[in-house]
Amino acid sequence: MDWKEIKHFVSNGQAFVPINLADRGDSVKLFFRDGTTVCLDMQSNLFLKRLLTFFGTSAAINRHRYGELVGKKQLVPIVLSYGFTLIPFNVREPIGRQSRIGWFVSREIERFQKKSPHVTIIQFSNHNIPVFHSQRFCLDQLKNAKWIEMCYGEIHEPHRRQWIIGSAALCEISSM
Repeated sequence: MDWKEIKHFVSNGQAFVPINLADRGDSVKLFFRDGTTVCLDMQSNLFLKRLLTFFGTSAAINRHRYGELVGKKQLVPIVLSYGFTLIPFNVREPIGRQSRIGWFVSREIERFQKKSPHVTIIQFSNHNIPVFHSQRFCLDQLKNAKWIEMCYGEIHEPHRRQWIIGSAALCEISSM
């Protein structure tokens, strides 16, 4: 598998959403910081799965581990690493069994703008993407993502700190 699109998204991506293309059908559209977009000939669920594989995790593991913390079973944010959390939002009405969920990088969200009681615009530096949720729900999702990031840090910080201290001790020993 070519990881080029995944690596590019990890370094510069803001969101990815499912779309229907006239000649290809169900595809995924990636949004980047520089204002560009890219459409890939794969379903958004497959792109999500590859992104999670890149980080060595899965949606089921994250849903089980962090869903209970925020009291949710569906639309649970997924933390991939420090400061890199994906927030799910409904972005379209599906046709058949298509996915309706788009994924947004929490640190890239600049603001929410209420369009109607059940539609909110998520604003990034160069993109505005409508979602089918109230502004209150969007704010709650962002709060849940921050909470999950804190819990992720609590789980992984002792190991990271031990690794940093252990590495520093090895450097001192090898310099003797």
